Amino acid sequence: MDGTELRQKIEEIIKTKVKEIGRPDLFREPMIGFASCDMPELVNVKETVGTWHDLPEDQLPGARTVIAYCVPSTKAVAIDPADSKFSGLVWSEAYVLINKSFETISNAVADFLRFQGYEASTVKATNDYDTSDPKSSWSHRTMACAAGLGTFGLNRILITRKGSAVRYCSLITNAVIEPTGPYDGPKCLGLEGGSCDICLRACPVNALTRWFDGGKFDCQDLQEVYHERMLDELSVDTAGTCGKCISSCPLAYID
Repeated sequence: MDGTELRQKIEEIIKTKVKEIGRPDLFREPMIGFASCDMPELVNVKETVGTWHDLPEDQLPGARTVIAYCVPSTKAVAIDPADSKFSGLVWSEAYVLINKSFETISNAVADFLRFQGYEASTVKATNDYDTSDPKSSWSHRTMACAAGLGTFGLNRILITRKGSAVRYCSLITNAVIEPTGPYDGPKCLGLEGGSCDICLRACPVNALTRWFDGGKFDCQDLQEVYHERMLDELSVDTAGTCGKCISSCPLAYID
């Protein structure tokens, strides 16, 4: 297969696997993008994100392409945290389910590429960091941005053509696949004209206004508190998530 055929088949696999989850009440059709490992956004990722972040070749020697994909939430999921006392049961259910599904989806793509004679490496969906020092060695959001699927908002939320209430994953291959074009969809109102800071104000512990001053720890702690409260008060075991910053975003859901 040439690069175009590989791309089409990969897109088909991802869309099929998301559909097979069987939860159209939670998830919409995924968006898929491709980024060349020699593009500046990836070559310079240690400078733009942090020295702790891996280069694609750290994950897969000889890496040529990063495959990124986003799964947009339905409106019911997107608005749930903002309307809930805690993180929201629907939001948490979707969060847990899609994270589990990412492994299946990425493995299916990797298996296909290996069958075609290429190498591929998958990356854990989330929580790939020490909670005492939450710096992940791989940012799926950064990969999605590089692949043209979205743009960063005021608090590092990724805004896509389908909104900011999305979950994202990525994998790496040595196959050469033409990169997707730059993002040309809606952008953060707070960065475009300074007219919005709703996501910052929505955070119950003001973590987002102090991102570079330990705020990330407050966010992590809050998620654990919500998790315990939901266990105690609702007897429901959910993800340690909050989601209020995303859910409150005016661009959380775009039809």
